[in-house]
Amino acid sequence: MAMSEAVEEPCIVIKKMSGEELAKISPVPGRVGELKQLIFEAVCMPVALQKLLHEDGSAVCADDEVLEKNNQAMTLIQDETPLWYWDSRSMLNLDIDGEIIKCERLDKDYVNVITKEPVAAGLHYFQFHLHHYADEQWCGLTPDPNMAGSEHGKAIPSKNGYMYYTGRGEGALEACGSRLKKAEHVGRSGNIIGMLVDCDYGAAAFDLNGNLQGACEIPKNTPLWVLTHVDTQRDHIELRKPSLQDAPPVNLEALQGALLDVSQGTAMSRSY
Repeated sequence: MAMSEAVEEPCIVIKKMSGEELAKISPVPGRVGELKQLIFEAVCMPVALQKLLHEDGSAVCADDEVLEKNNQAMTLIQDETPLWYWDSRSMLNLDIDGEIIKCERLDKDYVNVITKEPVAAGLHYFQFHLHHYADEQWCGLTPDPNMAGSEHGKAIPSKNGYMYYTGRGEGALEACGSRLKKAEHVGRSGNIIGMLVDCDYGAAAFDLNGNLQGACEIPKNTPLWVLTHVDTQRDHIELRKPSLQDAPPVNLEALQGALLDVSQGTAMSRSY
């Protein structure tokens, strides 16, 4: 008796916008959310950055959409907005709209705000547009998403992060509870703090209005959330993520040079 042919499992072909094939997923999972996790395992794109469309459609698929168990193709788009959109969850006393924070309803002494998702690989350039701040501000990176909020232990975010401190007369680069070096004081309105982050090399370079302030070590290939610290009702900040071509060349050079050693800074005794 002839043996029956094996039945081939249906699969989903994941493609770029260009049509280039990225991965084949088989068997077909039950829902789009499960598919995103399998895509992450196949191509290392974080689930939160994935947008999926059916090959013959234009609508973005919801995570709870049920997938048909047949051969099909889907288009994968990387959406980086969660890397530079602020996480508004539990921030009821702030007005957050995407990348913009306004503080007219602030009823705390201060609040740390982080982005929706961390960076963990690759090269990224961010700009903190300080439309106005009235007292002092920290802008930088933290490995701990629990640094968001206004509890007393979070008053100095550079104790658990890598920050540009705007200063009250004198700025500084600070990291892990130490002051690494002096930096330019940031004027109250209309200034831009730039931050070039190389997750693979383990370095971050800070500039003020395009003028390099210094570069320091950061943990390699570790999830790091962008953080800002606001503390008056007049504060107004906008986070942008320009293309790497917009990063000052001196920042790129700084990443490749001698980095400030976080362990060699001056310990900070300040609590707030």
